[in-house]
Amino acid sequence: MPAGVSLCKADNPARIASPSATQAHGTILIGVIVGFVLFAFAARLATGTGGPFEASIQGRASRADGGAEVVIRVVNSGESAATATCRVTRDGLARQEDYTFRTERLDPGATVDLPRSLPAPAPGTAPYDVERLTISCT
Repeated sequence: MPAGVSLCKADNPARIASPSATQAHGTILIGVIVGFVLFAFAARLATGTGGPFEASIQGRASRADGGAEVVIRVVNSGESAATATCRVTRDGLARQEDYTFRTERLDPGATVDLPRSLPAPAPGTAPYDVERLTISCT
């Protein structure tokens, strides 16, 4: 068999050459790109859009270990059902160690009160000051 021909004479009478490495890798790359685009589209459909969300802290209490107990009210002020991602901050400034959570799917205009237990801060970190806690949901 001559170089570049992938089948024997009986199976490849026209002597069609095998695809080049560039063709093979290009086909794979296009498949990967199409896969990512389809995955992104499916993820967007799955998460949906919603909000804006209104959030407030309805109740708060300190614990002896430095953690806190809070009751958070979340309202979906938007026109479609969606889940909210909420962040509880110590003083309104976002930090990596902030407590974050997702709500269940909220219908438009729905209100939910969520009790949450904020874990004790890491050693060497100040305990929660429950009067300075803030909540934001997107």
